[in-house]
Amino acid sequence: MSEDLLLYPHVFSGPPKEMPFFFPHAVDGPHIGMFPLAKAKPAADAYRAAYEAVSPDFRSEVYGFVVLLEREHDEWEYATKAIDWYDQDTIFFSITG
Repeated sequence: MSEDLLLYPHVFSGPPKEMPFFFPHAVDGPHIGMFPLAKAKPAADAYRAAYEAVSPDFRSEVYGFVVLLEREHDEWEYATKAIDWYDQDTIFFSITG
């Protein structure tokens, strides 16, 4: 798997610097993560391919990410073709707990 498809650095990346407003966040780290929508399908495919090699204790989390990434990719692909004003390019994660 290519390093740019690993979710960990993206999930804990914090809000983009281009955001024109402040996001409150936990003292011990960012509460917002982001991942490029253009990489959602390749990442889902890579995680699906690695699924059997993952410890059974973590397979449900991997499967959850695969489903999320595939759903986001499908919606992004549809919207970029069907909605002329659509310009979203990022998945945002809210880190809680």
